[in-house]
Amino acid sequence: MTPDNNHEEIRKLLVENQRLLVENNQLLHKMRRAALLGSLFKIIWLIIVFGLPVYLYMNYIAPNMDTIKENYSALGDISKDTGYFKQLYENLRPSEQN
Repeated sequence: MTPDNNHEEIRKLLVENQRLLVENNQLLHKMRRAALLGSLFKIIWLIIVFGLPVYLYMNYIAPNMDTIKENYSALGDISKDTGYFKQLYENLRPSEQN
């Protein structure tokens, strides 16, 4: 091999190496972008999965539960008043038999 031939071969190898470095850099950028987007979508998905039930509870279920608790409490108050109705019934019962 002559020195000119050797230099030409080294030059070709350097050009090929540069082309491979550029291609590798492009692939690495694509992989980083894909990883970043994947992480971003995962975070968004987790916010939806954990945030949506909390949002629905706070806006739809909690107000209804307050209403149910109030009705249940009122029902308990009514059951306490049954003693009055029972006494009223007992007082009216003998008068019906006359």
